[in-house]
Amino acid sequence: MIRRRKTIRFATRNVTLVHAATESLDLWCEVCGATVAMVTPGRAAEILMTNPRAIYRQVERGDVHFVEAGGGEVLICSESLKAHTAG
Repeated sequence: MIRRRKTIRFATRNVTLVHAATESLDLWCEVCGATVAMVTPGRAAEILMTNPRAIYRQVERGDVHFVEAGGGEVLICSESLKAHTAG
């Protein structure tokens, strides 16, 4: 008796597409004591004409206000950015 073995292989691929929000999100800023437009670090970098890493350094120093969303995302208070754009 000859035994034959069949192997069936399935290949699957998961693709997750994430679109960054280009608009701001109005949230409460504890420091400002008001609901303000919050922006992503990337958008804050565009506003200040710098790079996102510089924004993260400002967050770490406490130079800008921020909130941390549930998934760990950081959103920057646009009102606190105004101090850096006023020349």
